[in-house]
Amino acid sequence: MVVASGALAGVGCASDRTQQPAGRTLPPVQHPVIAALAVTPSGTVRYGELASGEIRDRGSSRVLARVPVSHRGQRGLLGLAAADDGRTFTAATEPGGRLVVDRVLPVPRVRVWTGPPSVALGNGGHLALLPSGRLVLGIGDHGHPSRINDPRSLDGKLVSLDPDGRATQTPRILSGGWHNPFAFDVTPGGHVIVADNAPGRLAERIGPGDRAGRRQRLSGPTAPSGLAVLSPTEVAVCGVVSGRLDRYRFRAGRWRKAGRIAGCRYGVARLPSGALLVSTDTGLQEVQP
Repeated sequence: MVVASGALAGVGCASDRTQQPAGRTLPPVQHPVIAALAVTPSGTVRYGELASGEIRDRGSSRVLARVPVSHRGQRGLLGLAAADDGRTFTAATEPGGRLVVDRVLPVPRVRVWTGPPSVALGNGGHLALLPSGRLVLGIGDHGHPSRINDPRSLDGKLVSLDPDGRATQTPRILSGGWHNPFAFDVTPGGHVIVADNAPGRLAERIGPGDRAGRRQRLSGPTAPSGLAVLSPTEVAVCGVVSGRLDRYRFRAGRWRKAGRIAGCRYGVARLPSGALLVSTDTGLQEVQP
């Protein structure tokens, strides 16, 4: 299946409210958009196609699972997390209109959490596993930026979920004040680092996602679509609009851009070898940081 260039607006990580500079046109998509990447500790790579909801292992054409999705606007199969024991989890916008988290492997598919109604812009949906075994999920502001600092709302929050919990479980809020915390990664020590997408002329920011800490502006328009931890003081940030994978270093209490690593569009994941797997307009590519 080839996704038309118009589907770029459907990537859950890019914000049409801010990240389409006037006069700028993103290149046509030559392959299915892959916004969901997961790497197990042992190195198994799983990926999910945004519009089809199909999940595969890298290097195999076999469909391991298929999640029913609505992919209009910034919807679709948005997040994927996988453990060495074979359990695989997805975050997606279901045809019924909600952001949901499921365990898709082993079969049968089991609902982990039923979230808020999805919208055309700003759903979030990136998913990862914490060392504790809990899931961490980014939830966008759903077009309600006034709610991101409201502890009674899940809009603009990073939350954790019990992977064995009921669909009606109440998520634990890890942090708030985000607009679309789609790009984040978990450090080996279990901390979360986020690169936030923001609407309008608000700043794109990078900072801790599971504890208090300073958040700094990203350098230049990026529309963060993925983040990979390289070391305790370095991360790689992928951007839908920038089309780049940029290195950021933490020095003297600040994150600072430290150069371009490669091209990137929809996501990035770090492999156990230290190499990076990036999702581009032409598919998945492996690069050295």
